[in-house]
Amino acid sequence: MKTKLNFKQIITAGLMAGGVSAIINSILFYIFHTANVLVDSIHIQPNTPLTIVPIIMSSIMPSIIGSIVFYFIQKYSANGFKIFRIISIVLVALSLISPFTNIPDVKFGYAMVLNVMHILVAVDLLYFIGKKVKATA
Repeated sequence: MKTKLNFKQIITAGLMAGGVSAIINSILFYIFHTANVLVDSIHIQPNTPLTIVPIIMSSIMPSIIGSIVFYFIQKYSANGFKIFRIISIVLVALSLISPFTNIPDVKFGYAMVLNVMHILVAVDLLYFIGKKVKATA
């Protein structure tokens, strides 16, 4: 029987993933904002250009929520990480449509940078949770 992770181990993995994602996505934001790919004329919310605060929050919050979801999946399943990985991949794939459909007048490059950020958050979360899972196996 495999040892299951406790809540503290899982939330720590989620916080680590969120922190790493926030740092990398912040760097990407500044690089692509300076390169005029992420321009202030495109508004994510009405009359509000994208800033660093939503980038940081959108990196940390999904990682915390995802880690809590993983906790419950692995608590009630024998294949928790496998199930979580499949759900994560499906949700990330669905999230890739969002920048193209929910942002008025979005340019392709702008949407693609946001998609890279979405993928990065998921990859970081899967990496840090997977690392914890392997450490207890």
